[in-house]
Amino acid sequence: MNKTNVRSRRSFWQEWDLIQAFGQRDLKSKFKGTALGWLWSLVVPLASLGIYTLIFGGLFKMVPATIASRHEGIGIFAVWLFAGLTIWGFFQNSINAGINGLLGSGGLLQKVYFPAYSAVLGSCLAIGVQSAIEVGLLLAVLLCLTNVSWTWLLLVPFLLLLVVFTGAISVILSIWNIYVRDLAHLVGVFLQLMFYATPIIYNPDIVPESVWGLPAHDLIQAMPMAQFISLFRSLVYSLQPGTIGDWLSCCVWAGIALVGAVLVFRRWGADLGERI
Repeated sequence: MNKTNVRSRRSFWQEWDLIQAFGQRDLKSKFKGTALGWLWSLVVPLASLGIYTLIFGGLFKMVPATIASRHEGIGIFAVWLFAGLTIWGFFQNSINAGINGLLGSGGLLQKVYFPAYSAVLGSCLAIGVQSAIEVGLLLAVLLCLTNVSWTWLLLVPFLLLLVVFTGAISVILSIWNIYVRDLAHLVGVFLQLMFYATPIIYNPDIVPESVWGLPAHDLIQAMPMAQFISLFRSLVYSLQPGTIGDWLSCCVWAGIALVGAVLVFRRWGADLGERI
């Protein structure tokens, strides 16, 4: 019987305990030995929020979308920005953690076989716990502002789509990085560019319809993370359920990423022990 066939029999759900083990490992080591411990999971994003709010909300007077609980056409920039930073932070940190998680498991992978995606998704799981804390803080602030509606219930399918999309992209890039080690550096640069290209710290309404003959506004709005962030803000900030087009776009991006991850794993990720 072929050794590869034996390895491929275990399904994703059969590997779930291993994914959780990798996630718990990352969680325990993340803030080990620090004075503030898990408080650092809030200090860093809140510090970023304060800086961006001061610069773009205070200095550049960026106008956010209107928050649903205010009927005077008023938006709260810090809350609107925090919603965007939370989703982007989960995406960016998951990719970086997934790449490092697979590389860091190289010694173990050389001794015993396990699917490469287990280490990647375990790292993403650890990041997800931190992001869940941030989402909880955001919802608590919105609750204090009485900005609550039934649209919050739609967070369950939304977060599922986001996790599938982010996890799949993390698996793809983490496996490819084993073959092309420069990829991690290129991904870092690309994510930095994408952060400013995605309407996170600015309202997409300020983007002109056309720049240099290109449909700039439509291109920015069509980016996957722009659509995920826009839908999340609709659900929790504007208290709108989002359009069918919004949900369909997120479903399509998640589906494409998932199929891509399966193909990449089967083609390049079967046995990475020797390459790592």
